Amino acid sequence: MIAFSAVLLTALAAFAGAPIWAALIGAAVLFSISLREQRKFAARFSNIGASHVLTMAHWQSAGHAALASGAAFGLGVLVRFAFPMG
Repeated sequence: MIAFSAVLLTALAAFAGAPIWAALIGAAVLFSISLREQRKFAARFSNIGASHVLTMAHWQSAGHAALASGAAFGLGVLVRFAFPMG
């Protein structure tokens, strides 16, 4: 629910005319959610000597968060131009 809210608020911020760095806030929220979920597996991956897999998952999560937030921001800008309010 928090992830959906972050994406929606990023799109709404772009629709309202927020600067591009607003997408970074949405990406940070999505990334922090992903990190919290991945920390559950840290001990297991460490025990089997595969912590590098989790590190790569962190990088992938950061990229996915940036892409999702950027796409939401782009959609908000696109809708703002498609339906001008004034």
